[in-house]
Amino acid sequence: MKTALFLKKMSDSYSLFSKRKTKVFLAYALIVMLISFSKLKAQTSAIIPNNNFSGTFLGPLASSARTYQMLIDDTQLTPLVGKYLNSISFRLLASASAAWPATDATFSSYQIYLSNGVDPANRQLDFAANVTGTQTMVRSGALIIPAGSFTAGSDPNAFSYNLMFDTPYLYNGGNLIIEIRHTGSNSSSTSTHAITSTNTSAGYGTLFSACWQGPDNVTNGNFVYVKINSLDTLGVQSVTIDDSFSVYPNPVKDNLYVKSTKEITELNVINFAGQKVLSQKNNLKKPQLNTSSLPKGVYILQMIDKERNSTTTKFIKD
Repeated sequence: MKTALFLKKMSDSYSLFSKRKTKVFLAYALIVMLISFSKLKAQTSAIIPNNNFSGTFLGPLASSARTYQMLIDDTQLTPLVGKYLNSISFRLLASASAAWPATDATFSSYQIYLSNGVDPANRQLDFAANVTGTQTMVRSGALIIPAGSFTAGSDPNAFSYNLMFDTPYLYNGGNLIIEIRHTGSNSSSTSTHAITSTNTSAGYGTLFSACWQGPDNVTNGNFVYVKINSLDTLGVQSVTIDDSFSVYPNPVKDNLYVKSTKEITELNVINFAGQKVLSQKNNLKKPQLNTSSLPKGVYILQMIDKERNSTTTKFIKD
């Protein structure tokens, strides 16, 4: 009898343990799913054009100086509306026999500008005439592309290297212009996968178009396949506060101060992997943020006012 009672208690205990274990497992699985979903939700990309035609263009990775302008119709960019564009990437030709570069490639200056623009069908061989509104420099300075960053061996090849922006660009819709100005590199030129300017059936001239300039006049250009990456707006309106703000000191070691005519209620720090690494509510007239816990590097400060409008700026942690 005692043995039977003992066995029953053991059975009940095991059953209770199994139920608890199952609940813990389900809770853990739910957390993993939620984290995975949030990560998927936080990152959005668009590939233009979304097809696979054979063509080539040197522009973005040429060894000599280039200015290259890409015009994209707004119908190709709907997944990115209301998001912060934070990087672009290109890919090698399917026929590429090896990864590029063979050794580190250094561009002494590699600038990227974003703006709204005219319809691709109305493109002119005049960079300024294609731009509507104000151009925003989202990347500047030297660029070092590590050896083997652009991979080969697939059809199409992967977008395996991101050109990260110094400051994310809030895209609110409309035709988009990506303009690249670089000085050339110390490496060999390599061709990127592109749509030829004569391939109108793929959308060239209506959905996208391009032009470029080397040492001579601006001329017609093939359109390089581009992947545009973005971050979500972190739950704020897609409205910029204004230009009457500043952050100091920059670079900063400890406390970063914000000067603004608006009432700032929240400060967020985002790294260039798109992760929010520091967040702070603010009720001070002169907002400040203690950055001493951050590793050295370049970060994005997002400032949100009481109407939930936002603006961003770059700062350096020393």
